[in-house]
Amino acid sequence: MKLKSMSRLTHIGMIPILLSLITCDDRVVIIEEDLDLYYSSTSVCNCYKSGMSTLSNLIEHKDDVYKILFQELRMNCLTKYGTHLFTPTYCNHPDSIGMLMDSLYSMGIDINDY
Repeated sequence: MKLKSMSRLTHIGMIPILLSLITCDDRVVIIEEDLDLYYSSTSVCNCYKSGMSTLSNLIEHKDDVYKILFQELRMNCLTKYGTHLFTPTYCNHPDSIGMLMDSLYSMGIDINDY
């Protein structure tokens, strides 16, 4: 009987060691910022809104990820809606996109360079 109780104590005594081995690791925690980005290509209006959001974020953050997102969005939207993207409507203002792109060029950021 004594042997059984000692073996139980031995196993119980090992549990904290095993738990500490399992829980102690070298994980890197990356804190992601909440992005204020609208991104959708489900309509001409959403393409415009997404393009403005992506380019504005590129101006603000100067991060190449926004270039990639804009190029992807541009390809998706042009493929789906073609020339409708260049027609001004109540929710689509192509000149505004052009002005943002001009601002990027004047800041030395080439939206086509990736």
